[in-house]
Amino acid sequence: MLETRQLIPDGCNAGTVLRIGVGINVALAVAVVGVRAAEFSSAQYSAQYSAAFLELAALVEPTTLITLLGWCMLRRAGIRASAPVQRAIAWLLPAVAALFVNRLAFGGSLFTSSRADILAAGLGLLGGAAAQHYLELRARAFSPAIDEAKFQALQSRIRPHFFFNSLNAVLSVIREDPLRAERMLESVAELFRAVMGDVKQLVPLEHELDLCRRYVEIEQTRLGERLHVEWNIGAVHPRMRVPQLLLQPIIENAVRYGAERLAGQCNIEVRIRQQGFKLEIYVSNPIAREPVQREGNQIGLNNIRGRLALIYDLEASLETKVRRERFELRLTIPVESKTGA
Repeated sequence: MLETRQLIPDGCNAGTVLRIGVGINVALAVAVVGVRAAEFSSAQYSAQYSAAFLELAALVEPTTLITLLGWCMLRRAGIRASAPVQRAIAWLLPAVAALFVNRLAFGGSLFTSSRADILAAGLGLLGGAAAQHYLELRARAFSPAIDEAKFQALQSRIRPHFFFNSLNAVLSVIREDPLRAERMLESVAELFRAVMGDVKQLVPLEHELDLCRRYVEIEQTRLGERLHVEWNIGAVHPRMRVPQLLLQPIIENAVRYGAERLAGQCNIEVRIRQQGFKLEIYVSNPIAREPVQREGNQIGLNNIRGRLALIYDLEASLETKVRRERFELRLTIPVESKTGA
C-alpha cells in the first residue's frame, strides 16, 4: 500500500516560511495599488500608499503567522488523511485564521457574520488554496521522476573501482587473518546494501556512523597507517536521524583527495555535535594542491548540497573552505526528523 503524501505545507520549514512571507507581501503590495490607487493623491502618494499597506498588513500578517503555526502543528502531528481531506484542512485553516483576526480587530462576536467577515474568510481561503497548491506543485516537480533521477545519480558516487579495491584488500588479509577478512566482506556488503537502497531514507545517526567506520576500516587495510581518522562524537538526541549515506561520501572524499594523493600520513578529523535543534558535522582533511582534484571534490559536494535541498529545503547548510592546506567542511541539518514530502 502506498504511503499517503503530506500535502499540508510545513509551516515550520524555513523555506516554506520565506516563500509564503515573500509571496503574501508581494500580493499585498499589488493589491493595495490595484484597490486603493484611485484614492491616493499625487502629492502624498507615498505616505498614503504606506498607510494603506500597513493597514492591510495589520490583518494579513497575523493571519499568515497563525496559518503557518497551524500548518506546522498539523505536520508535526503526522496527520494521515486522504489527499482531498489534507487539501481541505490546509485551505480552511487560513480562512478560519482570517475570520478570527478580522473579528479580533473590529470586535463583535465570533458567531455573528458580516460582509467583512465573509470577505476576510474568502480571501483567506483563496490565499490558502493558492499557497498550498503552489507548494504541492513544487514538491511534485522533484518527484517521482526528477528526484529519483537525482538520487540515482548520487548513488553512483561510490566509485566502481572501490569495490575491486575492497576485494583486493580482503584478499591481502584472507590468509593471515580470516576473521578480519570476513568482517571486511560484511562491511563491503553493508556499504553496497546502503548504496542500492533508498538514499532518501532517514536512518539513526549511529547507523550512519557505523557505516562510516566500516568504510574507514576497509580503506585502512588498503592504505595502511597513512590513514588515520579521529572521531569526536558529542552528545546528540538519541533519536537523531540523518539521510542515509550523508556522511560516508564526505569521508570518502576526504580519503580520495587526502590519503590517496599524499605520500605522508593523512589525518582526518570528524567532529559531530548538537547545538540546540541543529546537528553540526565538521570534517577536516589534508588536500593535494592540484586544481583538478579540488574540482572533483566540489562535484561530489554539489551533489550533497542538492540532496540536502531536496530533503531539508533551506534548513540545511554546507560550507567549505581551505585553510592551512586542509579542506574543512561544516554541515548543519535540523535535529528533528523530516517526513517524506
